[in-house]
Amino acid sequence: MDYMDTIKRGFSLTWNNKFMWVLGFLAALGSGSAFSNSNYSTNSSDMAGMADWMTPERMAALSAGLIAFSCVAVILGLVLWLVALSARGGLIAGAVQLDRGQTKPTFRSAFGMGWRKVWRLAGMTLLLFAVPTILFILLVIGFIVLAGGAALMASGMDDPSAFGAGIGGVALVFLCLMCLLVPFTLVLTLIYPFAFRGMVLRDLGAMDSIRHGWRTLRENLGEIILLGLAFFLINIVIIVISVAIIVPIGLAVGVPMAMLSGSNASAIQGILAVLGIIVGLVIFALFSAITTAWQSSTFTLAYLQWTGKDVIVE
Repeated sequence: MDYMDTIKRGFSLTWNNKFMWVLGFLAALGSGSAFSNSNYSTNSSDMAGMADWMTPERMAALSAGLIAFSCVAVILGLVLWLVALSARGGLIAGAVQLDRGQTKPTFRSAFGMGWRKVWRLAGMTLLLFAVPTILFILLVIGFIVLAGGAALMASGMDDPSAFGAGIGGVALVFLCLMCLLVPFTLVLTLIYPFAFRGMVLRDLGAMDSIRHGWRTLRENLGEIILLGLAFFLINIVIIVISVAIIVPIGLAVGVPMAMLSGSNASAIQGILAVLGIIVGLVIFALFSAITTAWQSSTFTLAYLQWTGKDVIVE
């Protein structure tokens, strides 16, 4: 396979068709989430005041609010996941149509091609990763049960070292089993993009697409590793460029934000800080969208070379 030609064609398809950027943004949007942590130091008076404030009525209202927020978060997460699956499917189908040059897809038509198969894609995804997920849950439950049993046994002994030995043995078994689970999950992760394309481009069922993904991975492992290495090196360059652009923006934001705590803070400084944050987020989202779309298009072109171009794209 001509790696440079495939990479250039994938970039050309992405750069010349801006709707692919939107699909890339949606695909990246549902693939992960960001969490922020904050630390707050309390003293005894704070705790006492909180205890006075937390009446049963307020506790009930807070609990109801947390439950409602959790439900909304779960629903929103599922919606974003389905949108991301549809966008990935649209990226794959759109790249094939653009490569053929027979029809000019749009954002609506490409996203629609992914949306028509979104439930099948979701089912295949759950089926593929069900086994490692269940095994991981069972391992965690087993570790908790065994650790609790070891703690109960140690509580009736005079030698505290027995407890440490018991917990250490349980932890060692848990780590060994996890070491077996990690490579198994890695193989499934490598199968997934081929199974995904088998379902989108060849209209395969869930089990057939998974078998197709395993066969494609097994027969082209060397070239897949080389393409993955090329992706890795190019991503490093992209990260360096992104940092070179975003860091000055971060400094421009940091100075006004630091000055806001002083007595000379002004509305202009606050506006500059907010604008800097918005610009940084927009640039990050743009880089993420283009990178996701380019990698998907390039991988799809490589997939066609590995498996043949007799695909079905409606």
